[in-house]
Amino acid sequence: MKGGTEHLWAMLSPWNTTGATKSTTPSGINNGSRRQEVYREAKLHWCASLLYEIIRKGGDFTGIPETTCNQLRSDCLANRLRNQLLTSELSALLQEFVKAGLAVVLLKGAATFADDLYGSRGARTMLDLDLLVRPAQIETARALLVARGYEEIPDEGKEFVGIPADQRHAHINGYRKPGTPVLVELHYNIAYGQGGRILSAVEGWLHTCEVEVDGAPALVLEPTYRLLHNTVHGLIPSCDYIKGKIRLWHLLEFAYLVHRYSDMIDWQVWLGAAAREKQTTAFLAWLLLANRLLAVPLPEGISFGVWSRLHARRLANGTLLQGWEGVGQAGSGLSWLDRLCLLLHRGYYYLHLPGWVWRNVCYAEGWRNLPVRVRYFLTKMLRKRSWAKI
Repeated sequence: MKGGTEHLWAMLSPWNTTGATKSTTPSGINNGSRRQEVYREAKLHWCASLLYEIIRKGGDFTGIPETTCNQLRSDCLANRLRNQLLTSELSALLQEFVKAGLAVVLLKGAATFADDLYGSRGARTMLDLDLLVRPAQIETARALLVARGYEEIPDEGKEFVGIPADQRHAHINGYRKPGTPVLVELHYNIAYGQGGRILSAVEGWLHTCEVEVDGAPALVLEPTYRLLHNTVHGLIPSCDYIKGKIRLWHLLEFAYLVHRYSDMIDWQVWLGAAAREKQTTAFLAWLLLANRLLAVPLPEGISFGVWSRLHARRLANGTLLQGWEGVGQAGSGLSWLDRLCLLLHRGYYYLHLPGWVWRNVCYAEGWRNLPVRVRYFLTKMLRKRSWAKI
């Protein structure tokens, strides 16, 4: 099981050469159930389109079953069309924002439309367009979306409840354009909760560079801060680090950013930001994981302790087992050792979940906010609705 998955990850790495892709593709996807396993893993991690683009550029489909090729091609073509619609709408939105005097920073996937990070607009799966706007201009930006026919998507999780912990939020409710796949999230903070303290919006605005999307001007974070945002988003907001289940598309974007901007990344700034919130071990484990699975070179001048190596192994093991719990419960696909690993991962998650809630959901700066923070923490930890999300 793990062999096929690790083979997939090696294929997707930007350090994989065209020649390597040609030589490894048939053995990785052909022969029996492995071909479906590789495709299944690519779908699970939202990387089927990227997989097809890499095989297509290698130019060798020999030995790959026609049904698998058709599935990959269909996924990629659909994603290209979707991303083209997103790009066109993003360009039009940026032009409207410029006319209104609004500065916009493209975050995450939206930023890849400005630098063609993957070499093809059909390679990256996109959920939405994340746009950072200054807090004082959020209402103006919202009005522009409404004027273009966008409709708000209600989300109780993003509602303000009138307590200091409201500062954890990063963006307003999403806005969708009816009849299209376009969903826009207007950010006033770069990241949710603790991630937003590691990389604040104030710091982000100080470290941007000018770009264009189909001729429309915008901003993106400088490479070091873009990499920092990627790391934060991949580890913290959805509990991925404590779950031990890293989503491959986050780690892949980290690898592609390092590959493209290696000579522009200040690793000491990246690591120093983590240290401010006591997340150094998590960041180092993330870097070691990227090195192990995607061959990302380890930067000079960074030392890795025992704990970061142990957590990197935990993340690798949990991520490679991701999506197989149901198979194991059905009595096949997982060995007793794999099942034990899943049990240990689940135990680690539940043990550390209260700390995550305290630092993210219930965070409020200052001792005077401690009483209300404690009350909110107890409410969250004891409420059935909160546990239903877990």
